[in-house]
Amino acid sequence: MSPAVDTTSPGSTVPAAARRPRRPAAGLVLACAAALALSGCTPVSGPGPTGSTAPPAAPSAAETNRRPPVQDPTPTAAPEAVSVVVTGDVLLHPPLWKQARSDGTPADPDFGPLLAGLEPYLDDADLAVCSLETPVGETDGPFSGYPSFVVPPQILPALASTGYDACTTATNHAVDGGTAGLERTLDALDDAGLRHTGTYRSAAEAARPLVLDAGGVRVGIVTATYGLNGLQADTPWRVDLIDTDRMIARATAARKAGADVVLAGFHAGQEYSNRPTADQRSTARTLAESGVFDFVYSHHTHSVLPLEKHDGVWIAYGLGNSVSAHATDLAVNREGVSLKLEFTRDGDHWRTAPPRWAAHIMAQDPVRWCALPAKTPCTTAGTDAASLERTRATLTALGADDDGAGPWHPGTR
Repeated sequence: MSPAVDTTSPGSTVPAAARRPRRPAAGLVLACAAALALSGCTPVSGPGPTGSTAPPAAPSAAETNRRPPVQDPTPTAAPEAVSVVVTGDVLLHPPLWKQARSDGTPADPDFGPLLAGLEPYLDDADLAVCSLETPVGETDGPFSGYPSFVVPPQILPALASTGYDACTTATNHAVDGGTAGLERTLDALDDAGLRHTGTYRSAAEAARPLVLDAGGVRVGIVTATYGLNGLQADTPWRVDLIDTDRMIARATAARKAGADVVLAGFHAGQEYSNRPTADQRSTARTLAESGVFDFVYSHHTHSVLPLEKHDGVWIAYGLGNSVSAHATDLAVNREGVSLKLEFTRDGDHWRTAPPRWAAHIMAQDPVRWCALPAKTPCTTAGTDAASLERTRATLTALGADDDGAGPWHPGTR
């Protein structure tokens, strides 16, 4: 996966995941070459024997004859495609951090093994985006689960090392830890190298759309939540709430900031349902019809919902959970789906290929993210098969398979 860089701050190039090598800064090389050509300057050699900078020696006739002619720098071709993975909620219930303590130590929980199954999927794209459902606490706690979450911050470097580049943070639990918890979460995301949008530390930060550089293609992300579980943020700009006019304006700002592709990911819907609500469908379709979004998706329901192509734009009404361990143990809340989107340049526009989907289920004892189908059962062969069929039937209920959506196997298109 290529480095994703936040390009919204002038002069800022912060890698989204430190474990990934940077690509050469070809643009800087070309800029320097162009400056030399305009100034008529001649590059000089390195320091001579005395440490002074000496001009290069004139080449001999033989050297001149065998040296290839100097050519003007050729501009790097603009990338023709970019792939993005979006996944459901990272919802850290207490059994998950109990498992992480077992995999690590009580003082240093390790979420890596729990998330490891995701790696080949996240590595199969240029950019990977999570939905971070809950705020994080201090390193040593205290922590709390439902109904008011404050979870171990060690989840964030684990998400980054697994392959995520960015997370949306506008959810109904965003202010469970108050303003201090919200700001602590954003600081911890920064420390982990994960870019973010949806909650903010300042009005200036809130006004700036998130635009990421994914292998030379700029991807904008706009997000919002339906509410805050009856709580209220201390300022109107602290958390993005669903307002389609504002989301469209924010996407337009992302375009003006250089975004080639813009995604909308909003937090809404009826929990544990397998169909979108009327409000959810209205929001998604309004965003799709605006002409400024290339893909629209939703999370929050803790269950998978259908895919739909509307007005030429793909909509995913619900990705389910990415990782979770609900006390109310329902089949649907142990399931989720990861989507891969491929965007291809077509002149001045970008086309969206039909989404590819990968189903998963949470395995138990030990707790693990587990892709379906699996060579070794994640749960039992029968439960796995029923889950995969339920996910497939739900995703395709609005005709997505007829429009080309289908299963995703990493390394293939």
